[in-house]
Amino acid sequence: MNNTILIAGAGLTGLTIAYELQKRNFPYLLLEAGNTPGGVIRTLKKDGFILDAGPNSIGATPATMAFIKEIGLEAEVMVAAAVSKNRFLVRDGALHPVSPNPVKILSSKYISGGAKWRLFTERFRKPQPATGEETVASFVQRRFNKEISDYLFDPILSGIYAGDPARLSVQEVLPFLPKWEQEYGSVTKGLFKNKGLMGGRKIIAFKGGNETLTDRLQQLLNTPVRYNSRITGVTAAADGYTVQYNSNGQTETVQAGRVIFATPAYATAAVIEGLDAAAAHLLQQLYYPRMGVLHLGFERAAVQQLPDGFGFLVPHAAQLHFLGAICNSAVFPSRVPDDKVLLTVFTGGVQQEHFFDEINEATLQQTIVSELTALLGITGAPVLQQFTRWDKAIPQLNVGHRQLRMAVQVFEQQYPGIHISGNYISGVAVPAIIQQAGVLAEKIAGKNVKS
Repeated sequence: MNNTILIAGAGLTGLTIAYELQKRNFPYLLLEAGNTPGGVIRTLKKDGFILDAGPNSIGATPATMAFIKEIGLEAEVMVAAAVSKNRFLVRDGALHPVSPNPVKILSSKYISGGAKWRLFTERFRKPQPATGEETVASFVQRRFNKEISDYLFDPILSGIYAGDPARLSVQEVLPFLPKWEQEYGSVTKGLFKNKGLMGGRKIIAFKGGNETLTDRLQQLLNTPVRYNSRITGVTAAADGYTVQYNSNGQTETVQAGRVIFATPAYATAAVIEGLDAAAAHLLQQLYYPRMGVLHLGFERAAVQQLPDGFGFLVPHAAQLHFLGAICNSAVFPSRVPDDKVLLTVFTGGVQQEHFFDEINEATLQQTIVSELTALLGITGAPVLQQFTRWDKAIPQLNVGHRQLRMAVQVFEQQYPGIHISGNYISGVAVPAIIQQAGVLAEKIAGKNVKS
């Protein structure tokens, strides 16, 4: 029997799966279409600043920390400064401290008295019978009101998914909310009974940038990654699958007992279309909006109103040209030269990607700098300005994503030995990706033991 496992994609998902399979003594071949590992995890170093153009921090669980220790990176971990627990939202041109605790929200000036009343009385509202998928906006407006949807949930989901609450599935992105409605009859009751769910994670990053994680995984692999190798087709064979791929302009084939797709949905779709056109269509339709990441460095004395916290998020209703910003110099001070401030600003996403069509990147950047200048009382020009554009950024887990999950399950049943993975299956957070890679490797190991 052919025991080789072919893995497509050397982002965090593919690298972690390869590492987990190697631990279990499975032969594998990891193909990557590009010429570097890591996918959207990308670190830049410039003028003494360490800049992450992908994930800037990791909400590490105990399992994540154990994995980091296992791969020998424990000494490279930085824990976020204590001020990182402080989060802010923008309204009426000002920053407002906001807590996930409903009691603290009730005492905040961020939302109106009417919204506070709807929040306070949510526990008395009858639950709606569970049906199919529901958008976040629909759920929140039903349980609370439109203001809470627009000014609390909208910016928070922009910060995680760069998404639109009117499209995102609440069952996918905030599954505990409908669960609490059904279990306790109220979201706020569920929140008080499950306080641990809202915290307990350790906010970390790596000293030299978060590429440290994917670089380390690549170094640990005994079988080198084959770069510039794009899979073009998969066909069933007597002993597994024949995989066709283009390597530096040459067509190659390889036999594999199993094939794992750790590529974005659209890339996976192009390969499996010949096997299952319907599943490929659903994968192809998964929406990845354009995004931009703008790193801005300033003299510390030039930023008069820098928030002492993790950062701040902007509701779409504020009509600014960015989604929010991380205050890197407050969270991880060692990544920034002395007497400097670093902000990582996010723009684009579902509700803002039209900016890329309407104005050029230079104008967009200048507009963002002007808006930040007014918001934070900035008195000097940036001493560092670095822009990274992602043409396909974060997969949107919109209403209908459940259908995609079901199609993937059916496809894997029809084609035993093919597995579809990725952040649109596991979740976009780094801990979820690492956990799912281990689960998949264990599942494969279990099936091979049985056979």
